[in-house]
Amino acid sequence: MKKLLPTLLALLLLLTACGASGGNSSMKQDAAADMPASNTTAGGGWIMEEESAPMEPMEAPEMPVPAPESAGADLPKGAKLIYSAQLSLETKAFDDAGKALDMIMEKLGGYYESHSLEQGGSYRSLYCTIRVPAENFSALLEQVGQAAHMTRCQQYTEDVSEVYYDTEARLKTQQTKLDRLHVLLEQADTMEDIIALESALSDTELAIEQLTGSLRHYDSLVGYSTVELELYEVYKLSTDPDDAPLTFGQRMASAFSTGLRRGVDGAEDLLVGLARNWVTVLVLTGGVLAVVLVLRRRMRRNTAKDKPAQPQDETKI
Repeated sequence: MKKLLPTLLALLLLLTACGASGGNSSMKQDAAADMPASNTTAGGGWIMEEESAPMEPMEAPEMPVPAPESAGADLPKGAKLIYSAQLSLETKAFDDAGKALDMIMEKLGGYYESHSLEQGGSYRSLYCTIRVPAENFSALLEQVGQAAHMTRCQQYTEDVSEVYYDTEARLKTQQTKLDRLHVLLEQADTMEDIIALESALSDTELAIEQLTGSLRHYDSLVGYSTVELELYEVYKLSTDPDDAPLTFGQRMASAFSTGLRRGVDGAEDLLVGLARNWVTVLVLTGGVLAVVLVLRRRMRRNTAKDKPAQPQDETKI
């Protein structure tokens, strides 16, 4: 048994490597026969390596992903497609457009992955990243285009079916290898064989964890589409050439109004800061007054010393 166990371990590792290679080859052939060519247009693809670090899964529920209507009805069964888009919009009613966007997100089951609001002069800008269920991807684009004027819309589709199923096949191979290693470990009767098997088990468990994390990451990207959205507040839409631009007087009035509002906000913040630190302000004020009094006394003394003495009156009656 002692001589036979190392031989069995070597054969197991060799068979596992062959099984992984054969599984990957057959899976790729099946994918090539059942799937059309990839229609990836931009953004690149996810490159999987067997020794890559584990990817953290996105916080999104796992669910079956029907294809968006815009992708067509002739998709292969089981295709893994990642949908994304970049949108630029403009509006005169910025607050109303923001509220409409929030309502659309709530209605379609999406959420903000990031959200940034910026103030530039008299106008505001919104930059956000939206995650929405893939089946609502087309509906989101359509409804957002109704809430504000869309100036740019770029859609991307990335087919990750081959790499997804390849990763899935490698995961099954590693799980089979793990089961065989457990059986050999139960039969091992020497410390050398036990140490070797435990090391192989540790490496296999790490590979399973990495592959499982990669599949969860792909499931999140496939299940929830990503939309990069920019919303700008403007005084005139790009489709309204007849609207007269703001005159110089109107622009100056808007600038004065903005300056007054910021000045009032700044004064309020200053008063609040003074009230919050009144003890420090009182101590500093007392110190400044003391220094001023000391300097005045010194100046008076120096003036008295430098003043010439008045001559005595020698006239005596």
